[in-house]
Amino acid sequence: MNKKRITWIELLRIAACIGVIGIHAGSQHFRDTPLDSSIWRISNFYHGINRFAVASFIMISGTLYLDGKRNWSLKKLWTRNIFQIAVAYVFWQIFYAVYRIVMAGKPAIGSVSFFKKILIYCSESYFHLWYLPMLAGLLIVTPLLWEIVNCERSKKWEEYLILMFLLIKIIPYTVNCFSFPLKEYVMNVMHTVQPGMVVDYAGYFILGHYLSHYEISRKLERTIYILGISLILAAILLSQYMSPRVGRELQSYYENFTLAGFFWGSAIFLFFKNHVSKIHWSEKQEEIICRLGGYTFGIYLIHAFFRDVLHRAGIDSMMIGNTVIAIPIVMVCIFGLSCLAVILIKKIPVLGKWIV
Repeated sequence: MNKKRITWIELLRIAACIGVIGIHAGSQHFRDTPLDSSIWRISNFYHGINRFAVASFIMISGTLYLDGKRNWSLKKLWTRNIFQIAVAYVFWQIFYAVYRIVMAGKPAIGSVSFFKKILIYCSESYFHLWYLPMLAGLLIVTPLLWEIVNCERSKKWEEYLILMFLLIKIIPYTVNCFSFPLKEYVMNVMHTVQPGMVVDYAGYFILGHYLSHYEISRKLERTIYILGISLILAAILLSQYMSPRVGRELQSYYENFTLAGFFWGSAIFLFFKNHVSKIHWSEKQEEIICRLGGYTFGIYLIHAFFRDVLHRAGIDSMMIGNTVIAIPIVMVCIFGLSCLAVILIKKIPVLGKWIV
């Protein structure tokens, strides 16, 4: 596989990263503002319009990992790809656990209770870090998916799938049949990689490969654009209409596995693949785009920290009267600080390579 970065994919990666920040910036006051207020409606709009982000990230991975020119090595897959994700996940789980304890002011740092609290926090993914176990799970089944979309070597991959089935599903299920101390937290750890979540998101994984490797008719492309735009707007409006009536915020209409999420994510992906890809960039511009695209993994991991820090400093979606302007300002601040932090972290010998 050609290791040269593809500009339109890097641009989509950057857009998806900004989209994730937009989701989290838009949802800062979802639960503490009136559901019929203009502030909540604007926040809901930003939260919904950025829902292409997760689907786009997974489709990008499917485009690259399922490419027919790629030769898979199980040793490299586990010792490099999956291990790197695992290291980053463990590091940031501990980082956010310690951060939350410090911000709460208890228990005392270094005490037995402190370390117990860290273990409890780390037993379940922090709100945005769920993506890493899901991605690791997809990489676990990627060789099988690669065979499905490229060739047939059934026996080898059937044995691999059976082994993963035992380790990820059968053993945790069996362990759950018994009672033992701290069972809840042990089971949380064992269910970090959830087979159901992996299988579900594999659909976007394969969709990315399909849309990037096969040409679809212009009529179908236009239909996807129309459906994507109309469904995501309808979902946002439906959320705004229904939430005050049920007395709680409803985000289910535009989540990742809805028709709105599916077609909106597909539309954004196709737009970058078929139209953004035709933009001519200078060599210097391409270098900047690809370098920034290489920072997005780290930005994704650390952006929640700066979101919270800025919120505590009063810089959030309600910092000024105009929420329409406030949210983009917060997004820019979070992205800029996260990017700067990633650049600095990458300069740290050894550690920088593994955690961002």
